[in-house]
Amino acid sequence: MEYFRFIVRFLYRIRWYLAIIPMIALIIAWLMTGNLSKDYTVKTTIYTGIISGYNIETGTSVSAANSTVNMANLIHIISTERTLKEVSLRLFARVMTYGDENQNNNYILAEHFKELNASVPQEVKALIDKRSEEKTVKNLLAYERPSAGNFVYGLLNYGHPYFSIRALSEKIKVARMENSDLIEIGYSANDPGIAYNTLEILNEEFIDQYQKIRFGETDNVIKFFEGEVARLYKLLTNAEDSLISYNVTKRIINYGEQTKVVAVMDATHKEKQQEILMNSMTSKALADFYENKLGSQANIIRGNNEFITELNKISRLKSRISNLELMNEGGDSEVNEALNAARQDLAETENNISKIATDLVAETNSVHNVDVNELVSQWLEQVVLYEKTQAEMEAMSVQRENLDKDFLYFSPIGATINRKERHIGFIEGNYMEMLKALNSARLRRRNLQMTTATLQVLNPPLFPLSAMPTNRLMILLAAYVLTFFFIAGYFFLIELLDHTLRDRRRAESITGNRVLGAFPKESTLRYRRFNKIINDMAVRHLSKSILPYLKPGQQNVVNLLSTEERDGKSLLANELEEYWNSIGLAVRRITYDEDFLSEDSKYVLAENVSDLCADVAPDEILLVEYPCLKDFSVSPALLNMGTVNLLVARANRTWKDTDQKAYIELKESLSAEKRRNLFFYLTQADRNAVEEFTGQLPPYTVFKNFIYRISQLGLTAVENKHAK
Repeated sequence: MEYFRFIVRFLYRIRWYLAIIPMIALIIAWLMTGNLSKDYTVKTTIYTGIISGYNIETGTSVSAANSTVNMANLIHIISTERTLKEVSLRLFARVMTYGDENQNNNYILAEHFKELNASVPQEVKALIDKRSEEKTVKNLLAYERPSAGNFVYGLLNYGHPYFSIRALSEKIKVARMENSDLIEIGYSANDPGIAYNTLEILNEEFIDQYQKIRFGETDNVIKFFEGEVARLYKLLTNAEDSLISYNVTKRIINYGEQTKVVAVMDATHKEKQQEILMNSMTSKALADFYENKLGSQANIIRGNNEFITELNKISRLKSRISNLELMNEGGDSEVNEALNAARQDLAETENNISKIATDLVAETNSVHNVDVNELVSQWLEQVVLYEKTQAEMEAMSVQRENLDKDFLYFSPIGATINRKERHIGFIEGNYMEMLKALNSARLRRRNLQMTTATLQVLNPPLFPLSAMPTNRLMILLAAYVLTFFFIAGYFFLIELLDHTLRDRRRAESITGNRVLGAFPKESTLRYRRFNKIINDMAVRHLSKSILPYLKPGQQNVVNLLSTEERDGKSLLANELEEYWNSIGLAVRRITYDEDFLSEDSKYVLAENVSDLCADVAPDEILLVEYPCLKDFSVSPALLNMGTVNLLVARANRTWKDTDQKAYIELKESLSAEKRRNLFFYLTQADRNAVEEFTGQLPPYTVFKNFIYRISQLGLTAVENKHAK
């Protein structure tokens, strides 16, 4: 509570500083912010679709981790230097193309364009094509060079408020709206056209940059895989064409089936050859047997030229029939007709040779009881059969040669075809893998297209018609408040560090001893007419504080001491003397250099007040005023004679180390009993310090009464107007 009262009194004491200086700061701020530029704020909202989008690669929604990264990438792309450079160049081109010095338009205010146009050199103005913004941008890009003397480069990299990259990065605010798919972009400028066109261009540029960055890598991958697929497809086609050409050259329709037919023919040939060989051997044996039975008749028949001719004919016809049978496997009609004719000739030849043999046999004698004609017939049958088998064996030999040729022909063809097929399979495998990778890359690109397609300007920027409220009021309020607290802090710091005695609390804190009262300094203006009343109130309080220590029936001495000259001892002694005399007390004032000399040995060796002044009455109250303790000493005997020792000090001076040293020496000169009667008394104190002892001082106005009541924490007190 004491601290609160201290704060109230502290603020009241510096009230004029707190009232005047912050008001001066407020007026200065008001004058300085009279031409404060107005800002126009434009906002736009972008729907990204990154969070709630669908991934066609996985068939699921986008994962939280990927969506966060994609959202962060998108926000950084908006504020990246490359994007802002494109925005700045296009904005400058648009303003220079459509700006007008005579009237405002939706691109820039006339006054701002006039300032800008005056700063642009003629060589840059020559690049401006009033008919085409895009051509102007191309001209500026071609003109820009990383040089300090290049106007366009300096415009982008120095501190221009509209076109510099640094200004754009500081003023463009990009933020995600909570946890949604929406991004809000805001921009403020002192020109409505600049603010509107900056965001309009930014929306176009960052979407374009986003697509280039996201599609660039994927497009390169797709281009690589497309090249590989085309290359492998060409190799695969060439390998297949080579196999087809080889099959055509080698007359291969179906190598497996063809070789299977050859193998079957070989097995059939071997089986038939074995059968023919057995038939040949059998027919040979039977022919020899029947020929042995016939004896000379067989020789007669064999010796017949006509018989031999027909027999050879049978051999030739049988050989021909065998060849034709082999040739007739394809079902050729001409071969079939020739085969039928040969078989018919063979049958006629067999009949002829049988007739010849019958005619040659003259007799019908039997051989061993066997009919000769029957033997001749049986012999002839075996001879013909033998000839047939011989002819067939010759034909089979020809067929064997053909089969051997087929084996030699087909054997290398199989290995070559397998090698070509393996090569085709290898290329085809690589081709399919590349085709699969190409499809995956195209699927990813399609997924990126779907994701980017959802990047839409939900709320396009609107041209601002009115400026945003300025922060002038906040500036004025800040100027007043900051100045107020600065002044309060400044005086509070002085309050903490200052060693001026000033009032009871500070004096007791600095000196470490009790303050008995305070005497006011004279008011020169406002309260001058109340000086006498206030002084009387202070003297009465001092008297009231001292009288309880005086003892009746003995001599009472009030010692008035000070550490420096002119601290108010004489004034205080005169006031007390007058007041006590007025109330009928016997008082005598003894003053150094009047009643005794401070440099006299009589004073230095004095043991009693009577040594200083001989005619002292025992019933008088003695007010003894001593010289300053800094320059002169007071004997302990004189000090200990004092009923009350009052150390007087001005409230408006600093309590120095020398003062504290003199006070300590004074205190050490007193006995323990007398130390309790050693007090400080402040002179030249202000009204607040005096009111701590006397109570409220006049005048008693309503405002003064209220302030005093507040300082005493009488927050709910009611003034008693009827009290006397």
